[in-house]
Amino acid sequence: MLTLGILLRSEGHEVRMAADGLDAIRETADFHPDVALLDLGMPKASGHAVAQDLRRKFAAGCPILIAISGRTSPDDRKGAETSGFHHFVAKPYDPAVLLKLVATLKESAPD
Repeated sequence: MLTLGILLRSEGHEVRMAADGLDAIRETADFHPDVALLDLGMPKASGHAVAQDLRRKFAAGCPILIAISGRTSPDDRKGAETSGFHHFVAKPYDPAVLLKLVATLKESAPD
């Protein structure tokens, strides 16, 4: 995900990185991003657990959540949706497609 952070910064996005799921929860609380990209396989708290926590804590103010995973079965996708993710991006992802998705979501995010 480090490469993804560099890519997003190069496109002018403000980025915060997290080493694990618990760090992602703390960073989101401090930073209040419009969009959060979460790997489903993070240590200490899975992307599913982080999404559920963020949805519970922020309710309508929750960032738009994008799940990123190499596990792409219909059950994996449904699990991400059930956990509260708005979008699912399969690894390996096309960087241009992911950048376009993030830009589109940021444009539609409330101020």
